[in-house]
Amino acid sequence: MSYDAFLSYSREDEDEVTRIAERLRDEANLQVWFDRWELVPGDPWQEKLEEALRQLNTSVVFIGRKGLGNWQAPEVRAALNRNAERRMRVVPVALPGVDVKDERIPLFLKNLDFCLLRSLDDQPNFERLVAGITGVHPRFARAAQAAARPVATAPEPPDPNREAIAYLQGHLENDAISFYVGRGLMSALTPCDITEKLLRSLELIGDEAPAMLPSLDLAANYYAVKSDENRLQTDVASILRQGHLEIPEAYGELALLLRDLCARPAGRGRRRYRHLVITSVLDTMIEQAFLRAGMGFTRFVQSASGKRLDINIYDQVELGAGGFARVTERSGYHHSFPLDSPDDMDRVIEECDARSVSLEQAVAGAPDAAQLATVFNELREPILYKLHGSLDVRDSFTLSTEQYYEAVSRSPAHKAVPEQIAQILSNTPIVCLGSRILDPDFRLSYYLLRKCLEVRQGHIRRFAVHPRDLGDQRDCSHQMGLRAWSRLANWATTRYGVEMLDMRSELFLKQLRGGAR
Repeated sequence: MSYDAFLSYSREDEDEVTRIAERLRDEANLQVWFDRWELVPGDPWQEKLEEALRQLNTSVVFIGRKGLGNWQAPEVRAALNRNAERRMRVVPVALPGVDVKDERIPLFLKNLDFCLLRSLDDQPNFERLVAGITGVHPRFARAAQAAARPVATAPEPPDPNREAIAYLQGHLENDAISFYVGRGLMSALTPCDITEKLLRSLELIGDEAPAMLPSLDLAANYYAVKSDENRLQTDVASILRQGHLEIPEAYGELALLLRDLCARPAGRGRRRYRHLVITSVLDTMIEQAFLRAGMGFTRFVQSASGKRLDINIYDQVELGAGGFARVTERSGYHHSFPLDSPDDMDRVIEECDARSVSLEQAVAGAPDAAQLATVFNELREPILYKLHGSLDVRDSFTLSTEQYYEAVSRSPAHKAVPEQIAQILSNTPIVCLGSRILDPDFRLSYYLLRKCLEVRQGHIRRFAVHPRDLGDQRDCSHQMGLRAWSRLANWATTRYGVEMLDMRSELFLKQLRGGAR
């Protein structure tokens, strides 16, 4: 690959420079040599930097509030030596808040014409930076663009769905994205179906189908009070087992996408983070979709207490003749089962390479911490993280309003989310599927994960993919969202940093997969 410019920066300014590098790539169509995109663990980084500087004709030197970084200074000297020989253009860029008169800026840089970025969205000075790299004055660049535009055609209205897919496909060239799967994709039994069964078992509603139902968390709370909290998970699990029908199409498309992404050769891209799926879904349909796609993965199930993490590693998955599959553990032991038997699949899902880790002990630095670190180092990708529990894991369901409150209150103290998961969420775009902003399980998930999500807000984008008209008509949150879609979309962006997309999840995933191969 040929590059247009080398980016020199201090680690103190990495987030700002990353945003500028993305704009240079996505908006100006420039290929820049940016070490966090080009280097992988184990690379001889100093040799790589020197080689890049020898080969490129332009070096962009970013100067932050603390001046040049320790490792940045040699890069700048090398670039200036080549500049003196008329073999390299050096473009100094003052990041937002930097005074070019600052005495910490070397004198030899002050002699060059600076590009002063007043903000990361400073379009005129961003164009000057592009001009410094290309050698084409912004006035002439705009004139060339205008001349190339068709005169008679009206501009197409922006398509947020298409733009989001293009953004994610571009991100996948170099790194991973994360998915959040909500309960809105459940096809066998919707949350309203479960609510109705719980309330009918308590004779709170009669045989006549109700026009509107409370949310599942409220119904579960009522059930726990009226019946027995210990019976809540058992009875909901029984309801879910009765609902084993066809796997939702979106689950199948997600499995195929992740299988293709995880199968890419090691040399393609410069991915630093693993592909992650977080879900509030309690049944095992996602796991079944992954197994049916012949894809190995690792599953983490959060306990309701927040103190335990149950782990399964499905290492090698082989699809055989006659509708049979085989899952092999790291130990060599394997499980064989027919794909048309949900009960057999559930047994394998529950038993395969199963282990548990105490999160309390892991936080305290006990052997569980080492075990958890080992799992993350050796796991099979992608990661499926069931934040609210799973059908097959005892004492794991987070269902009732009371359990939601307890989960949020304990999360800061117990650090219920493993650090390795938090790192992925902090540094990757997130796509929410089958989840509305007003859904209780989405809001609980957000508050459990909020510390992870605040780290890079504004630097990476997050999307919620769900058709505005698709939903259970008995669902209060669906009805409210349907009547205030536009205002809700603005609120979601402002409050949660999430862009709402009116599109079916399976179609979105199919298009994303088509361009990510």
